[in-house]
Amino acid sequence: MVQKYSAFSYISGNSFLHKCPCWIKILFIPVVNILFLFLPVYFCLSLIVVQLIFAFLLNFPVKQQLADLKPVIYYSFLLLVIEIFNCLFSTEVTFSQRFNFQTQKDTLFLLAKLFCMMQSASLVFKTSTSLQLREGIEKIELFVRKILHLKNKTSFTNAISMFLNFIPMVTKIWAQAQKAWFARGGKKTIKMYLSLLPVLFSVGMKKAWNTARAIESRII
Repeated sequence: MVQKYSAFSYISGNSFLHKCPCWIKILFIPVVNILFLFLPVYFCLSLIVVQLIFAFLLNFPVKQQLADLKPVIYYSFLLLVIEIFNCLFSTEVTFSQRFNFQTQKDTLFLLAKLFCMMQSASLVFKTSTSLQLREGIEKIELFVRKILHLKNKTSFTNAISMFLNFIPMVTKIWAQAQKAWFARGGKKTIKMYLSLLPVLFSVGMKKAWNTARAIESRII
C-alpha cells in the first residue's frame, strides 16, 4: 500500500520557496493574509489564484493540496447543511428568498478568506522543515529581544515551535493509524474512527510529552 500523505507535512524540493529563509516566510505570509482580511474579497480571491499557481509550479499534487484544505472544506459543508435546515424550517420567508447569493455572500466571503489563509499555511509547512521553522522563529524572537533589551532567551520559540510542529505531527499519526487499519482489512466506517481516535490521542500525548522533555533537557 502506498503511504498516505499527511497534511501540512514537509515536501522536499529545490524551489525558490524552499530556499527562502524561513523567518521571511513566517513574517511575510501571515502579514499578507491579515492584510487581505481587511481588504475587499476580490483581493483575497486573487491571492487564492496566485497561491494555487505557486502550488502547481512547485509540483504539489491536487490530492495533497486538498488534504491541507480539508478543515475549511468540512467547515463549509457544515455551514451549508445548517443553513439549508434553517431555510427549510423557516416560516417567515421562502427558501429561495433566504438561500441565495445576496443573503449568503458574507458567509461565502468569510470562507474564501479562511481558504486563502489555509493555503498560505500549507505553503509554509510544505516548504519548511520543523528545524527551519524553529530556527526562523528563534531568529525573530532574538531580534525582538535585542531591540527591547531583554534577556537572550528563546522561551517563546520553544512554545510556538511545539505548537506549529503539533499540527503535522497529528496528521502524520492519523495517516499511519489509518494505514495500519486498512492493512488489516478494516473499512472506512464509524467503527474505524471509534477505534483510532483513542490511539491518536494516546500516541499524540506520548509524542508531545517526549518532545517537551527533550526541549526541557536542552534548556537545562
